[in-house]
Amino acid sequence: MRKLIAVILAISLVFPLLLSAQAAVSVTSWALDRQFYIDALDQPKIYSSITSSPMIDKFLHERLGLPPETDTSELESVLKGILTTDYMRGEVSEFINALFDHLQGKTDTFAPTLDMVPLKSTLEGSQQDAFLNALVSALPACAPGQTPGFGGEGQTACKPTGVPDELLIEQVLKPALPNILSTIPDEFPLEGEFQNFQESDRWSSFLPGMAVPASIILGILVLVFIAIFTWYVTALISDASWRVRLQWLGWMLLVPAVLIFLLSFAAQSGIPAYWIRFGLDNANLSGTSFGPDLNESLRIISVSALPRVANAFQMVGGISGALAISLIFWGIATPRKKREEVE
Repeated sequence: MRKLIAVILAISLVFPLLLSAQAAVSVTSWALDRQFYIDALDQPKIYSSITSSPMIDKFLHERLGLPPETDTSELESVLKGILTTDYMRGEVSEFINALFDHLQGKTDTFAPTLDMVPLKSTLEGSQQDAFLNALVSALPACAPGQTPGFGGEGQTACKPTGVPDELLIEQVLKPALPNILSTIPDEFPLEGEFQNFQESDRWSSFLPGMAVPASIILGILVLVFIAIFTWYVTALISDASWRVRLQWLGWMLLVPAVLIFLLSFAAQSGIPAYWIRFGLDNANLSGTSFGPDLNESLRIISVSALPRVANAFQMVGGISGALAISLIFWGIATPRKKREEVE
């Protein structure tokens, strides 16, 4: 009778709890690690998406007051050359760190920014001529009655009619460039792109006084404790001898451990990559400010993260499996007791 009860408990409670606990520990090992996201985003394709034409075009039209129909391709090319890989890597790291600082309760708000100081310094230095030539080429000639400049209330940017571009650059723009760049803030705020973080309580802590990661870890510890408790109690119910109990402990742990270990191989196969591509292809993301390359960028991020995810499952499954096998052999090696001693 006691073995029947143990079997029912093992199937209905122990296996699901141990499987959930091992999966939760595996996921937590990378999901709460900020370096995991920094490494996943450290991809050339990601940087090219961030500096895509829609993003730069939006910035130029908003900050310089260019007319909507202005061809900014040459200006965009110059700016893309200024946005080096090292600069983009640093900004991505700062973004991830700011997000995790907010989630961990180190900061009250999530207000990511772009550091514009290196870009402004480059525009005043080695890339000044290329930038000014591209800027003048992009500026349309002023209409009758329109004041030359970089736009203002009620008008767009334009250059004076009849003035050669070379003269405009040497006598007007070069002397005025420091003042023009001073209108661009040293830190370009990105709150508008992530307004949901400011307007909702979705990132509030699960428990009062605790940050999100700490709340998640506490919840997983509770889950692990419940799983271990039911696992141990079920083994006690299964038989009166520790020879059998140890084997029950081993077999109950081995089954979910094998599933977790196999999941690590599934993560490294082509199956997740296929479903990631399928999901992104069916998501309408091409209309965002990152442009049509967003789908491919997200696919690259997801696929590049799979080895770390697989390693986590493999490590937890391997450790749990080794412990399970040890318990099984320990039980087998335990001498049988006489019926009188057991009773």
